[in-house]
Amino acid sequence: MNRLGHILQIGLAGLAYLLILGPTIVVVIVSFSAGETFAFPPPGLSLRWFVEFFAADNMTGAFLFSLRVGATAAIAATVLATLAARFVVRQRGATSGALQSLFTAPLVFPAIILGLALLLFYRTINVGGPAGLVLAHVLIGMPYAFRLVLASLQSFNLTLEEAAQSLGAGPIRTFFLVTLPIIWPGILSGGLFAFIVSFGELNVALFLTGPGYTTLPIEIFGYLQFPGRQLIIAAASTMQVALIIVLALTIERLVGLARVGRS
Repeated sequence: MNRLGHILQIGLAGLAYLLILGPTIVVVIVSFSAGETFAFPPPGLSLRWFVEFFAADNMTGAFLFSLRVGATAAIAATVLATLAARFVVRQRGATSGALQSLFTAPLVFPAIILGLALLLFYRTINVGGPAGLVLAHVLIGMPYAFRLVLASLQSFNLTLEEAAQSLGAGPIRTFFLVTLPIIWPGILSGGLFAFIVSFGELNVALFLTGPGYTTLPIEIFGYLQFPGRQLIIAAASTMQVALIIVLALTIERLVGLARVGRS
């Protein structure tokens, strides 16, 4: 019975991996197709559609813009998340739980509703353009950074800060010389995850992008409306996947994905 259950678990896990990774693997393979249409398996292999991707000014512009938005939003979200986590970790009981729920609330709301709410709010306070988009991505990425930084701080011995301050170090000096060297894996992981979330965000960006500041997911979404562009979309999607894999390998190299998972 135990052996049967073990086999069943392996089968279900394999099916889950297939359903999750299968479509992505198909898109990546097809992006190297030498054909004219989306067909699997491809009739041949070629880098033609990657050349087309980099030759399309709107695609490369959207890709670079997504990188800038993601980097800016990730830095801002990580700084805010670190400040919030430092405050929350010093609270106890219901206050700590309420604050954690508050800072992770963007994960609960559907992204489309959040995007519409931000659009209406921005119109009320007359904010828009790339700045509004970056602020929205900060809001989306902050919960991921907050959870990882909070996990690092919860395993941090706060008496080390008290000892440093008793020796004459101020709060800022104590943070950079004592706290930061210990919790930096959580901060780095949180920042990278915030960047990944920002770079692939579509639903909120649908409401907040406009002419001249379009992210790559929005550009890909727009290309879906035109027949014959599927292979350029596949190449653009492969670029996104490659970037995420590089970031995941960076996290594994510097911190360890298992450690992030436990957090």
